[in-house]
Amino acid sequence: MNKHTMRLCHCALLCALIILSTLLFRFTIPGTDVMVTLQTLFVLLCGQLLPVRYCLYTTFAYLLAGLIGLPVFSAVCGPAVVVTPSFGYLLAFPAAASICSIVRQKYATTKGSRYAASLCGIVVMYLIAMSYVWLLSKWYMDVSLSPSAILTSYMLIFLPLDVLKGIFAAWLGQRMHKLSLRLG
Repeated sequence: MNKHTMRLCHCALLCALIILSTLLFRFTIPGTDVMVTLQTLFVLLCGQLLPVRYCLYTTFAYLLAGLIGLPVFSAVCGPAVVVTPSFGYLLAFPAAASICSIVRQKYATTKGSRYAASLCGIVVMYLIAMSYVWLLSKWYMDVSLSPSAILTSYMLIFLPLDVLKGIFAAWLGQRMHKLSLRLG
């Protein structure tokens, strides 16, 4: 099997893991309307294992599946998801995985680069998601949420768990990379 075909298989596997992590592990935190899932773990793992182009294939395939109506998102599927705060996070997945991949590749020889890559992915994800929530509240919901309300309800409550997921993705990515080198 050639390298491109193998990477496409990895894309399909990671896309399936993002879907499974959404469907099998989800819960809400009281006072929020965004579900907690393990999506971030597998989006960052995608960045830990694949080059940028394949990260985009994986995350766009996931988004497309949900936008056409397949039940792969945590709450709303189909085009209606666009008007939910959760869509800000979903929209950020391609960028988060890609930035994680770029940082990992650029600083591959630097100690702790995988952890920095995950952290960069998380930062990008939250920048996009918080911007989307702000725009959604201002222009669609006609409720102007303050920056502190957005940060509290849509970031700070989720951030500790996302950092743990990022650390685990970096650790797992490193272990999987070492295993692939051994297996040749």
